[in-house]
This record gives sequence, structure tokens and C-alpha cells, in this order.
Amino acid sequence: MSSRLLPVALVSTLLLAGCGADEPGADAVAVAPEVAAPTAATPDWGPCRINGLAVPLGARLFVVDGATPVPGAEPGREVIRRVDIAVPGPVALLLTAPEATAWHVRPGPETQVRAIVALGDQPQRITGLGLGDFRHEASSVLGAECASYVMKGGAGPALAEATDQIFGKPHDAIYQMRIDSVIIGGSDPTLDQPVTE
Repeated sequence: MSSRLLPVALVSTLLLAGCGADEPGADAVAVAPEVAAPTAATPDWGPCRINGLAVPLGARLFVVDGATPVPGAEPGREVIRRVDIAVPGPVALLLTAPEATAWHVRPGPETQVRAIVALGDQPQRITGLGLGDFRHEASSVLGAECASYVMKGGAGPALAEATDQIFGKPHDAIYQMRIDSVIIGGSDPTLDQPVTE
């Protein structure tokens, strides 16, 4: 027998010697191993938060749902969505869409933008002037597990967790895009009214 096979043979012999043990006694009880109940994994919210933003945020928080497909949009191309804000005072936005989106945000003259976060399954971008320093874009396709289209299940637990984790407060209203733009605080009864408050 070669010197390399000797250790293998010894280990095999020892293992086989343990296989010939007597049957367990009549009083032995079989105990199933305890399996921990699965817990819902919560995502790491770090990649979706804005560094330096104090929470809870002292501003009205509006969610803009960009789920409605833009007419004439080319598959796989970035969609441009416009968000006008006609609300005076401090506001914050959570913008969310399943596809790649460029969010063009235009605040009104009396609007004070405190923070804007854009989350989606595909890459998101925020553009516009006078938007302040607290802006953040994240997407699940680029590796941020917390970033996804948060309105996928409607105004449910995913949205509540996102607003709490990112802004430290619940949303004040949800606006659903029906065309490629929305006016927050607008007066058009068919387009610019929140779907929920």
C-alpha cells in the first residue's frame, strides 16, 4: 500500500468500525431537530437613504406612482416623466416606477423641496432646478435590494416600510401618473388629484 493511501485507509476503517454499534434501546426516543421558522428578510435600507437627511422629515411627503406606461415609449428606453409641484411650503417626494425613468421635477415658486428619492426596478434619474441637496436615485437592477417599484402591491406594506425607513414618516398623498406628467396640488379634477391621502 502506498504511503498516500495509508491515511485514507485508516480513516475509512475507523468510520466503518462505528457503523456496527448496537440498536438503540427501547427507551430511546427519536427527537426531530428543531428548525427555525423562516423570517421575512428585510432589505438593507442603507442604499436607499439620503446621507445627512434628518428624519423624521418635517415636510409633506408625496408619492408619485409611475406605473402607467407612457404612450409611444420605446421598450428598453428611458421614459421621461414630468412632476410639477404647486404646493407651497416644505415638501418631499418619493418617485417610483418599474421601468427606467428620468423624473423631471419642477417646483413652484413657493415650494421648498426638502428631499427627493427615486426608486425603481430599472435605473432612475432626477433632473430639474431648485431641487436642493437631498436627492437620491436607486434601483434593484443596479444592486440596491431596497430599491424597487414600491407601489407593485398598491399602497401596502412595501410603501409604508419605504416611507418610514427613508423619510421617517408616512406619506401624505399618492399621485398616480395617468399620462407622462402630474401636477402635485394642481386643479385638474381628472389628472392632478391624489388617489389617496
